[in-house]
Amino acid sequence: MPEPFPPRRPVELTVSATTILKVLSACLLTYLAVQLWPLLELLFLALLIAITLLPIVAWTRRRGWPEWSGVLLSALLIFVSVGLFACILIPTIGEQVAEMIKRLPAFQKSVVAQLHAPQIRDAVNRLFESASFSKPEALLKQFLTWGTVAVQAVGEFLIVLIVAVYFIADGERVYRWLLAFLPDIHRQKVAVAVPEIASVVGSYMVGQLLTSLLCAAYAFIILFILHVPNAALLAVIAGVFDILPLVGFFLAIIPALLVAMSVSPLTAGLVFILYGAYHVVENYFIVPKIYGNRLRLSTLTVLVSCMAAALVAGVVGAIAILPIIASYPIIERIWLKRHLEPDTVAKHAQIDAEEHPPA
Repeated sequence: MPEPFPPRRPVELTVSATTILKVLSACLLTYLAVQLWPLLELLFLALLIAITLLPIVAWTRRRGWPEWSGVLLSALLIFVSVGLFACILIPTIGEQVAEMIKRLPAFQKSVVAQLHAPQIRDAVNRLFESASFSKPEALLKQFLTWGTVAVQAVGEFLIVLIVAVYFIADGERVYRWLLAFLPDIHRQKVAVAVPEIASVVGSYMVGQLLTSLLCAAYAFIILFILHVPNAALLAVIAGVFDILPLVGFFLAIIPALLVAMSVSPLTAGLVFILYGAYHVVENYFIVPKIYGNRLRLSTLTVLVSCMAAALVAGVVGAIAILPIIASYPIIERIWLKRHLEPDTVAKHAQIDAEEHPPA
């Protein structure tokens, strides 16, 4: 006779109150992060701007000036620059957009007249016969709607600038206050890492501003010389899209080619060649000179990281991801070194040095 199975023992799962509290806290933090994500994006952009202007504060300190003088100079630089942009460029851009929309029928005829291949002509005709192009009045109303969104974006950007000024004024004190929460060993690591990361972020922001201004100025000059309509608008588009690595070039050249085609195929061809030439010069001469060795990123790293960041956080993520990725070697050297193979950090440094030799 087989032996009976032993009685089953009840399974008891004990969850402590501390564990429950940790789980609830994690859920609450996740919920708050999702709800406050737009605010976190604004704060992050403000922090990037503040880090970029920290050298001004450091310069006033070296000269023995009062602490408030660095904050005042930074605020003046921010708002004077924005004021000049608002007073000079925004009215011009608005006028050119409205003019372009009104000229769409004539623009359509000019472009189609330059095309000789029947297949291309038919495709362009179908494009212009869509509602967006065939009804300029509807497109103008849509532009006014976009203008409302743009005004809202400008308001948010002003908030970012104001918060950036407060970061410059009180950021160091808040940083020291938060640093006090960490154990001593991590305080030392943070004290070493933060200045290096700030240097990388500042180099990126200043470098990106310079490259975007150079790109916009170059685009305006060649479009003006070639008598391409709406040169100022197309130049601003080129400067804005220059922020986006790799894909920004293609997003900027398409509208320039379309407008240049209304002048002549030769003009469009010259625009394509000159835009392409600048893209090559920027990547292989201007960017290395401006950034130096501060942003040691491969093309593949830039492309993948920007795509991932854009999917997660939109345009803000695509803009902000590069200085974050460029800060990884600092994090690896200070925090991750003991968790990796003994020669990993040295090999990575050697690869970076070979790819980006000192100037």
